[in-house]
Amino acid sequence: MKSNYYKFLGLAIFFLSSCASMQIDVPNTELVQHPVKGTQGLSINQTVSFANYQTQYVKRSWNKGSKRAFGFSNGQESVMLGSEKKKNEMTFALASANGDISEVFMTNGLKSRNLFVNLGEKVEANAKRYRDKDSLLNSCYAQIYLTNADIPWQMQINNAAVEMYKDGVVGKIALDKENYYTVKTVIKTKPKSISKIPVGFQFENKNGEIVGAVSLIDQGTIFLKKSDEKEKMLLSSAALVLLLRDDFVD
Repeated sequence: MKSNYYKFLGLAIFFLSSCASMQIDVPNTELVQHPVKGTQGLSINQTVSFANYQTQYVKRSWNKGSKRAFGFSNGQESVMLGSEKKKNEMTFALASANGDISEVFMTNGLKSRNLFVNLGEKVEANAKRYRDKDSLLNSCYAQIYLTNADIPWQMQINNAAVEMYKDGVVGKIALDKENYYTVKTVIKTKPKSISKIPVGFQFENKNGEIVGAVSLIDQGTIFLKKSDEKEKMLLSSAALVLLLRDDFVD
């Protein structure tokens, strides 16, 4: 069963991408837009490219997990509680034209529950559905190794916050206490849309400056500053994590 977030996101992206000029609204005019190719279609031998970057490989471990269901009935009404745990993994390498390479290791985790109440006469109500708010249970984690780096940048995205259409901070990319970026959802678009579903993410440095972003509309668009090649490689890798992570709820 796919979450409402993915259903609504798919519909929102369908309508937004039908407008050729529609794009996320990032309040930093210095960022350069780079359309992404290769994020849709078959994932076998997948190659993703944008600007002067291209993936050397993308490897996935498809959804793994378990489901359980139990309940009771008094003959007229019944209650059933279902639970599911799933996880998928992905690794990819991203190379730039100047020879820099990043290696990324990602895992996506989910733990959710559903409560269904059967009211009789084939009327069934989904009384409650929630994602565990504990980000340790329902998060996207990634380690990003930049060229010649011994210690990776750690990336965490709270899937539960994203799926609840949170407008604000949903994750972090950190090397240590002094070097980090926050990840925020982007809901606003240009031209303006009435949709309240996050259709992208923006990256802010520790000073609160927007230094990058990624749009989920169509095949994706990555927004980068013109300078600082190391930062561009890091944020490009983080953007691809958000573009390539699977819809892990089936």
